[in-house]
Amino acid sequence: MTDLTLETTRFREWAGGGLSPREGQWECDYSHWPAWHRAVLSWVEGGDPRAWSDAEVGHVLYAIARDNDARYLVREIRKRRPSALRFLARASLAHGEADARWQLAVELGHLADDEEAQALLLALATDQDEYVRRRAIRALAGLRVRAAEELAWAAWHRADEYQEWARMSVLECLQELESPRFEALLGDALQDHRPFLRQFAERLQTMR
Repeated sequence: MTDLTLETTRFREWAGGGLSPREGQWECDYSHWPAWHRAVLSWVEGGDPRAWSDAEVGHVLYAIARDNDARYLVREIRKRRPSALRFLARASLAHGEADARWQLAVELGHLADDEEAQALLLALATDQDEYVRRRAIRALAGLRVRAAEELAWAAWHRADEYQEWARMSVLECLQELESPRFEALLGDALQDHRPFLRQFAERLQTMR
């Protein structure tokens, strides 16, 4: 059994098999994170991702998802082996949890002038999960990808349980892109009945 499999299995056993959904930052209570970090990063650096088994890819994506508070693993993978980050992002489109996909989207946003990273972000920007879409569109805006404006505009108008938070991110994207649509949407947000969106818009207005 590899260290990757051993440490992932140890976490799953600690978590009760991972069968029951948890809330909050429960993963932070795990006491063997350093060993799991070492196992994952050693595995990522040690071989060709194309030779990984589906189970091994699943172990790495699961570890990234559980590390969603510190986000240490995904940052280190991007710094140490960007090609592995792209590989894992592709795999996550089919097999990864939302808590892995949004982190991968954030890190892909640090790969400037990388056409594959941008293509992956465009795919993540249409994810079923709102937060994944939000972080992917934000990353595209940071990279100044032209499609980010239309994606943000669509996100503004998309009915969603988390629309209030999505609209805050849209305002940030359009402001960063210096979009002519920003002013109109800022005006709408200033009149919105939802307090967090309205207060966010007020802060943006005062910072100008």
